[in-house]
Amino acid sequence: MSQNIIIQREQIQKGNPKIELSKPCRIGDGILSLSKDELDQKSSDFESLKGSKTISFFIPASGSGSRMFGFLYEYMQSSNPSSEAIKFTESFIQNLKDFAFYSQLPEHYQKQLEEGDVDIKGLIEFILTTNGLDYGGLPKGLVPFHFHDEKWHTPFQEHLIQGTQIAGEDATFHFTINRLFEDKITDCIETYEQQSNRNFNITYSEQNPESNSYAFGKNLTPVKDENGKVITRPAGHGALLQNLNSIDSDFIFIRNIDNIQHPSRADKSLLYRKALGGVLIEFQNSIHDLLRQLDQGMDVSEEMARLNEKYGLQISNEILTKPELLHTYLNRPLRICGMVKNEGQPGGGPFWVSDEKGHISRQIVEKAQISQKGDQLDILVMATHFNPVELICAVKDYEGNKFELNQFKNQDLYFIVNKTHEGKPIRYIEKPGLWNGAMAEWITLFYEIDTQCFSPVKTVLDLLNDSHNPQ
Repeated sequence: MSQNIIIQREQIQKGNPKIELSKPCRIGDGILSLSKDELDQKSSDFESLKGSKTISFFIPASGSGSRMFGFLYEYMQSSNPSSEAIKFTESFIQNLKDFAFYSQLPEHYQKQLEEGDVDIKGLIEFILTTNGLDYGGLPKGLVPFHFHDEKWHTPFQEHLIQGTQIAGEDATFHFTINRLFEDKITDCIETYEQQSNRNFNITYSEQNPESNSYAFGKNLTPVKDENGKVITRPAGHGALLQNLNSIDSDFIFIRNIDNIQHPSRADKSLLYRKALGGVLIEFQNSIHDLLRQLDQGMDVSEEMARLNEKYGLQISNEILTKPELLHTYLNRPLRICGMVKNEGQPGGGPFWVSDEKGHISRQIVEKAQISQKGDQLDILVMATHFNPVELICAVKDYEGNKFELNQFKNQDLYFIVNKTHEGKPIRYIEKPGLWNGAMAEWITLFYEIDTQCFSPVKTVLDLLNDSHNPQ
């Protein structure tokens, strides 16, 4: 039996690791904020300095579009669809004209909709299946989200538009994709390149199958297929650390494929992303200056105190008073994470977390990692912000060398996933989340950003929101 199978079985036997929350990060205590003047100044700083940096955009984009249309599948396939599925389907049909993909419908369906006499199930089948547009079978990034410049645009195209507005024409883009759709994705991007008379620097990668986890069944026995081969499952977005690690840029902006605004509604998003980039440049310069001074044997206590105060780092006295420990502490990847006010959205949140040595640090923590009882539950309930996956990462050291990112993850912060295979329950391990355990040892700053920077599309009806329509 392979060593990985033994390790993963032992992890499942131990159960989900629980993180020890110290307290929620809040404004003034773990989450920093920028005034309007500071936003403008940091954005201007970024514009002035970005030419000296290589900048990439890392966009996880392998997710299927089928989840967007879950209520339509239920309406189509169930003999007794839920009241919610009926309500959402009604809203979908009534507002069909307002979706960017309406122009893709054949004329006879458009005419039927005009006359109020449409074959609803036939129309839904056309939209979802290979008999028509096949949006249910495509990656989410290939579903048209927006209409502007007299054309519909997909999230792949919109990320190129917003990314170049932030970083300029020299920006590079890396999409993690399902290779089965690579030709369709490249066709989509080439179409936009021809329409806009531009060329983009784009690379793709797929989650490495070698990072997959083993599936365990009853009595934690590895589950095998009909050929006797042990079944594996993708190990979650934490496995994308390997993909991120391959990018050789000074700064890397990370954002999910479905979180992109209509260009006429993107002003706040552009402002905050540039401003956070300006903050990261300033923060990195301060860290690198301190490291060079430490190399020269200089006393950095005053500068360190100012940095500690300005950014609320809460570095322990044990580290501050020992130059070697301080050098090790500072010589790590840096990240700034945007946080939005919690308005009931699902997702991880910002917390101060204690480690086994009593040190505390800022961490993005998923609810599954938190004990649902006692004081830990109280801390969870008191959280005021959550993580919309708005990260800017600095992955090179003060000598210009790229960090080996695998050296700064906490391998113990895995997740146990319960699914079924051929009707039988299975369990397997997800690797530490990309912005959770995979970045646990990074130096992290949290900044509040405007809720207008967060416009995910979890269901197709989200495309009716203001953020996805012309202003």
